[in-house]
This record gives sequence, C-alpha cells and structure tokens, in this order.
Amino acid sequence: MDKFLLILSAIVIPLYFTDLRFPLPGMIIRLADISSILIISIYFVLASSKRIGWRVPVGYEAVFIFIAYCFLLGIFKSNVKDAIVETIQWLLLLTVVGIVYGQSIKNPKEFQSIFIKALLTISAFVVFYHFLHGKFYHYKSLGDAKYILALTGVVLVSHIYFYNSKKYVMALIILYPFILLSLERKGILAFHVVLFLYLMMTYQFALKGILIAGLIIVIGALLTAPSAFDFSTVSFFSYNDVEIYYLDEHAALWVSDLHRQSLLTFGWDIFQKNFIFGVGPKMLTHEMANYFYNPNLALYTHNVFLDVLIEYGSFGFLLLSFPYLIFFLKGDFISNKSRNCFICLFIYSFIMLFFMSSGAPSMILFYFPLFLGFIFNSNLNVVGEWSFKKIIIR
Repeated sequence: MDKFLLILSAIVIPLYFTDLRFPLPGMIIRLADISSILIISIYFVLASSKRIGWRVPVGYEAVFIFIAYCFLLGIFKSNVKDAIVETIQWLLLLTVVGIVYGQSIKNPKEFQSIFIKALLTISAFVVFYHFLHGKFYHYKSLGDAKYILALTGVVLVSHIYFYNSKKYVMALIILYPFILLSLERKGILAFHVVLFLYLMMTYQFALKGILIAGLIIVIGALLTAPSAFDFSTVSFFSYNDVEIYYLDEHAALWVSDLHRQSLLTFGWDIFQKNFIFGVGPKMLTHEMANYFYNPNLALYTHNVFLDVLIEYGSFGFLLLSFPYLIFFLKGDFISNKSRNCFICLFIYSFIMLFFMSSGAPSMILFYFPLFLGFIFNSNLNVVGEWSFKKIIIR
C-alpha cells in the first residue's frame, strides 16, 4: 500500500495537466480527481496505523484557514450548494498537494523518477495525439494538457541545475522544439525566462556584464534621447476604452484579444465594487454576465490573481498568500541553489497564473514554488559529477 501511494502521489500532479475526464450525470470527473480521492483514502488508512505522517512546508497549514473562509463566504454570498462544492474542491486539492509533498520527502529518488517520467509520458502523448490528428503545431486540443510541455521543460531544467546532473539533458533537448511548436505563449515565455535566469545564475560574470551594459545603455539613452522615456502614452492593451465599453460582441466572439481585454476590464470593475470580500465562490461568471448581452462571452478573466480577487476579495487573496508570507519570514533555505530554484519557480508560476483562468492546474501552480516543484528534497546533498555549466559547454 505504501508503494501504491508513492506511485499515485508521483503521477497525480501531472494528471491534473491532462484532459482525461469521465462524464457522469450532472458532472464531469477527472482521472486526477479519482486519483486524489484514492491518495487521501490510502493516506488516512496508513496514518491511522501510524505508518505515515503529515509533512508540509512551513506555513502551508494556513491554507486550511482559507478553506474555512471559502465555505463561510459561499454561505453568505453564493448558495449552500456552491459553498459545499467549492470547499470540497479546495480541500481535496490542497490536501492532496500536502500528501504529495510528504511522499516526495519520504522517498525522494523514487518520487522524482516517477514524477518526471509521468511528465515526459504525458508530454509525448500530447504531441502524438496532435500529430495523429494532423496538427503539427498549436497543441491546444486537449484542454489543460497544453500547459504540460513548458511545465516539463521547467522541471527538467530545474532538476539539471539543482542536482548538477546531465540525466535529463537529452530529454530536454528533444522536448524543446515541441515547447515552441505548442504555441502556448505564456508557457514559452515562462520557460525561457526560467532558462535565462538559471544560465545567469550559473554564469554570474555574464550577469554582471549584462547589468553593467544595460546601465550604460540606459544612461546613454537618457543623455541622447530623453523623449524615449516618455511613457505617458504607453498602453499594455490593444483596444481603447470606447471599444471595450461599447463592445462589438460579434467581433469579440472571434477576436481572442478583444474578448480577453473586455474580460479583464469588466473583471477589474467587478473587483473594485467588491474589493474586500469579493462576490463569492463560483459567482464571477454570474457577475460578468451583467456586462454582456451574449452569455457565452461571460467567462473568467484569464488571470488567476484577478479571478481570486473577484470571488474571494482582497481578504481571501491574503489568506491564500499566508503560506508564502510565513515561508518568506522564516527564509529557511539550506543552500543558495535551493533559494535560486525557489525564485525561478516563483517567477514561472507568476507568469503562468497571470494569463490562466482559475482551476485545479492553476492552484497547483500557485503553490508550485513552495514545494520546490515537488522534485527537490531539501535534505539531499546537492552533489553531482557534472555541473550545469559543464553541461551547457559540453
């Protein structure tokens, strides 16, 4: 039973980044949900006989305060059904994440091997599935599976850096072209930012050179072309307020950027009106429907941070962030590599969540850095025959 729990724990996180679902009357259950229920059941059986313990990063238990808040907020602002469903979903996912971390600490080598192989297997499946259907790029036919390629790339490059290992270098080289072919923009951006940071951390002299060169360029530009630093007319959006507030909904159905910008604009408006406690669990689309004639346009904002702020308010977002606040205050990194990996994974998660909608995969990524990607055991000595620098040179 211990071995079965280890295997399930190692594959359940990758399973959340798939589209393996079973439609049932009135609901859709994912294979990852079934695996999560099994993991929790086995865990409690083993825990009752004291064969296993609860081990999570410092501060993680604070998430259960948020779960209680979620239930109470749902009762007052949503309805009993939504309150129960949302609370169970959060409880299931966050409990499983804690158990998975415990298994990654208890059996680090076996866990890491199974975890990475599961990521690579699902990545290969995603590519083969699209190839079989004549899609040699733009891998978006399997829902949340579109995120798996960049996630796998980040895990592999983090593993190579942290353990000074060349074990997965060839796998990363083979995977890289498919990360680009996936055309998942946020994943491609996040992966390359993380790769760049690891390279700069490895070649620290290059980082200093880039910073000095950048400073010289900025000073030179300020002296020769100060008007280039006038950002008063700079906009991060493609459409102006008139085009958004007098939205052409027919165009928005077909133009993704127009629709997404409208969701962000209207979502921010909803949040400003409910900035303390939000509108309640599962109430975002209900509130968003007030801004559209076509109900098919009333979706989540494609920004997890804004989604959470809208539904749970600033107070709820603060509760969700408590594990990080406690973790930062303690600052318990046993090595510089551990700290560097945490920073890189944090930046990866931030970039991804800034362009994702709420759901199980996004909530896993929300706490992904806190668990150091589920593949690094802080009790292991960071040793290896090959350094990251040697691998790159080689």
